[in-house]
Amino acid sequence: MCVPRYIDRCGIYAPVRYTASIDMRIHRIKLGHCNVWLLERQGRLIVFDAGKARTTARLLAAVRAACGDRGAVVLIVASHTHFDHVGGLAALQKMTGAPVAVHRKEAETLRTGEFVLSDGLHAIGRFKAFLGRRVAPKEMFKFAPVRADIIIEEDRRLDDFGFPAAIISTPGHTDGSLSLLTDDGALFAGDLTITQPLPGMWRHMPLYGSSVADIKKNWRIVIKRGAGHIYPGHGRDFPASELERYI
Repeated sequence: MCVPRYIDRCGIYAPVRYTASIDMRIHRIKLGHCNVWLLERQGRLIVFDAGKARTTARLLAAVRAACGDRGAVVLIVASHTHFDHVGGLAALQKMTGAPVAVHRKEAETLRTGEFVLSDGLHAIGRFKAFLGRRVAPKEMFKFAPVRADIIIEEDRRLDDFGFPAAIISTPGHTDGSLSLLTDDGALFAGDLTITQPLPGMWRHMPLYGSSVADIKKNWRIVIKRGAGHIYPGHGRDFPASELERYI
């Protein structure tokens, strides 16, 4: 992969990488501490995740800017149904008319707009989970319900959408977490792994999940399947080699 980097002045729509082998451009839409990733190829676009409800206007503006006269959104993928990944999903679906894909285990939560928060994996995560469940106003976690069009249970190739890639199941952060892996090794990981200012393994370990062992198991799986560069739901993108020392 060649890696030219451009930063948009408004900080909303930033092309970050061009993958020459499959002729695809990757864009980061940075919405506070959340990333939405946009894959652009031959006049088609896939949106991966949709940020929080309160950043919906910025999300829609960024997607409009990305589409311009270059193409249209053909698919929206929800990595999982935590509020900070699906808050703008209903509005994005309405604006683009694109089908929404989600794992079967999370389709009902998406349909009802139910508040779900995974358990913390370490002291910081457990403390934040406690605050989220007991102290924080539930309104901040609400999102508009969405009925998914595509229910994922096993790998789902995306060639019919114009992308040499697959949606794959990567449980660990949640039971129904999904990632998107392109044939040239770009992994859009949701919260399977993130980037945060913590030392060692915890730099890329999510705050919440079923267990550290489950997360590391899926790190091994995606690397074995060819993931070379990772685009997480939070923080900067990074080479998959940064995970290999911990698995």
